[in-house]
Amino acid sequence: MKRSFTTYILYIVLVLALGCSSDPNTPLGSEFLDDGLIQSQPGEVFQDTVLIELGDTSFVVNSAMLRDDVMLFGREDDVETWMIMRVDFSAVGDDTLETVESASLQLSLVSGVDTLVGVFIELAEPLSEPDTLTTLVLADTIPDSTLVNVNRSLKSFPRRYSLPPKLVEDWIKGEKSHNGMAVVLDDPTTDRRFQFATRQNADSGLRPRLNVFFESGDEKSYPMVVDGTFSIELFTSSNLLLSDGVIRRVYVPVDLSFFDPKTLLHDARLVLNTVPLSTVGTDRSVTLYAPKSTNLDDPGVLTGTAVAPQLLPPDSAFVVQVVFPIRNIVTTFLAEEKTKGALVLQYASEGIGVRRSEFFTSSSPDSLKPSMIFTFSSAPEFAK
Repeated sequence: MKRSFTTYILYIVLVLALGCSSDPNTPLGSEFLDDGLIQSQPGEVFQDTVLIELGDTSFVVNSAMLRDDVMLFGREDDVETWMIMRVDFSAVGDDTLETVESASLQLSLVSGVDTLVGVFIELAEPLSEPDTLTTLVLADTIPDSTLVNVNRSLKSFPRRYSLPPKLVEDWIKGEKSHNGMAVVLDDPTTDRRFQFATRQNADSGLRPRLNVFFESGDEKSYPMVVDGTFSIELFTSSNLLLSDGVIRRVYVPVDLSFFDPKTLLHDARLVLNTVPLSTVGTDRSVTLYAPKSTNLDDPGVLTGTAVAPQLLPPDSAFVVQVVFPIRNIVTTFLAEEKTKGALVLQYASEGIGVRRSEFFTSSSPDSLKPSMIFTFSSAPEFAK
């Protein structure tokens, strides 16, 4: 008697269900062995650790924070910070016909006590909001309206700091280029930092501005077109340094030339080892990405394919391993037949404050070097 097609299907499903329900967890391929469906022998699973022996480094991206609501001024955590700003003279209009009687720069302290001493200095090159600003070229010192005093005591009150009227008049009339100015710390002993409001501060009354009084009796207030913080590192490190303020990223080369195309990749991880007691700052969110270029002089190294977000561990007196899953990007490299690549680590949000973490380099002992851990298996062997 012929069985219906539906009966055959139910029979096969029942056999599969009974067979699978009694099978223990087994290596790759062997779950089908007893039922004889595929007749494969499981592949051998093994793990390789590849040490990064050369080519890992840190590189500077930026030293300016120009998109925050505060400017940092002072010295703390081995980083010195200066205020930088440029006045917006795009709407001077008939002010070019005026004579300046007095002028002052308004700076509003929003965090900090007592005073810090600074010097106002003109910039030799125009200040703008570029993607990167790693150097600051200073020009002439700007005294107060007496043309004598150079050092200024920056504090809560008064908030206005006088400038030479003739200098400001030349800026307005375009007789002298206004590239911007820096407020440079002039205190070799301080270990504290003030915060001043920027043009992006929510309170418009606190935003920096240039206040000008003309001999005609008119008054004008000019806003800033750009302002922010310029950071200078006061320390050196032989470790892989990830930092903000002075924005540094960590570059790790990837070499897949050892990879056997006959094996199957199950897992891949990048491991970095933290340097004890090297963490500064509280925001520890980081992002790992595969850059468009592996050339550190190419802007393509600054952007690429996101690989893995991560939260770095808090500061510790011990070495802590930080592990990033990288299987997907390694699979992509292999699919594109790329045996050479790179991974770059950066803070998830850059330019928001002074912070850093350090990791051991390829010149460290093997147990501390950056490494990649791969889990492979050989392909299953099928019955002939």
